[in-house]
Amino acid sequence: MTKVRRLLKEKKGNALPLACAIVMSLILIFSAASEYMRLQIIAKGVRDALQTAVISVATENYDNLYNGLREGYSGGYYLSDSDQWQSQLDTGDVYTELDSLLGLETEGIYHIKTTGGEMEFRLSNLNVNLKNTPFAPSNIENVQRFEAEAFIILEVPLSFGWNKLPPLKTNLKVLAGYTSKF
Repeated sequence: MTKVRRLLKEKKGNALPLACAIVMSLILIFSAASEYMRLQIIAKGVRDALQTAVISVATENYDNLYNGLREGYSGGYYLSDSDQWQSQLDTGDVYTELDSLLGLETEGIYHIKTTGGEMEFRLSNLNVNLKNTPFAPSNIENVQRFEAEAFIILEVPLSFGWNKLPPLKTNLKVLAGYTSKF
């Protein structure tokens, strides 16, 4: 450390390569931090949009839910012609809602966000799982609530590393559940 201080205080100009190396290192660290922040912002935006899309689709399909608020639970059931309660769940069209929220274009199995003619990120393999509430449970305190789980794969090409690094590929999970207000 004292050698570095001595080099920095030297007036002969020998510290110029060291100063350049320090500046280049700081630029590299700042670039990596900026790329990390960009990836975090994209992932959070996609996660929030996916959650909004799942909630929106679940809300639009409210007519399928049996209103069991009087009994303390709600689930997706309908009364069949044979007077039996049957489970009825509809996953809706989450991709269409996501496309409208994020401005995505469809290419094959991918839903792609482009900015300035270049791909910013792409989404694929959407999977929505609905967990229905049991019909007429005997104990309503520990009953599974009506929930929707959504999984999607997010791929973001890195702008760091001169296109030598593989794209970020992560599986995002979103959980939305019904909670009665009263």
